[in-house]
Amino acid sequence: MAWGYGPSVIHRDGCDYWRTWFLQECEHEGLFGLTIGHLPLVRTKGVGVIPYHAGTLVYLEDAPYFHATEKKRHRVVGPYEVVTAGQLPEDANVVHHDHGRPIVWHEPHPEQGPWLNRSNVKRTIDGVVITFRQMAGTFGYFPYRFRIKRAPGWKSTTYEHYVGCWLCA
Repeated sequence: MAWGYGPSVIHRDGCDYWRTWFLQECEHEGLFGLTIGHLPLVRTKGVGVIPYHAGTLVYLEDAPYFHATEKKRHRVVGPYEVVTAGQLPEDANVVHHDHGRPIVWHEPHPEQGPWLNRSNVKRTIDGVVITFRQMAGTFGYFPYRFRIKRAPGWKSTTYEHYVGCWLCA
C-alpha cells in the first residue's frame, strides 16, 4: 500500500520501504533524511501504524539501480533499525521523540550535507555501472533526520519489476 506520497515510500507488512538516491550517504552517515511532507509518516499513529521509535525497522530501495536496469529490477536493502539520535547538532530542534529520547530532528544547516547536489555520481552494483545525478537541494536537503543502523538479518535483495509491482504501488 502506498502512503499517498507516490513511490518514495511504501508501507508493507508493518515496515516502510523508502526509495532513495542517497543510499551510500545514508549508510556512511547512519542517517535518513525526510522532507516536511514525509514527516507525518514517522510521527502519526493509525490502524496498523505506530510512530517511529527506537527499534522500528525500515528498508531502503536503491533508486538509481532501478533506473539503471531500465526499470526492470528493484534493489532493496535492510532492514535498518531506527536508533535514538544521541548527540544532536547545535541548534537542532527535536520534532519527534520516543519516551523523551530524540528520534527525529530538524537539522539547522541541512545544506552542509551529507545529501548534496552532485552530477555524474558513479557506482557499480551487481555488475551494473550506474551514473546519476543527486538533487538534494530540490528537497531542501532533507532537513528532518533520524538515525539508522543495520539490523540483524540485513541483506540486499533484488526484485523483478512487473505490472502492479508492490514497490511501485
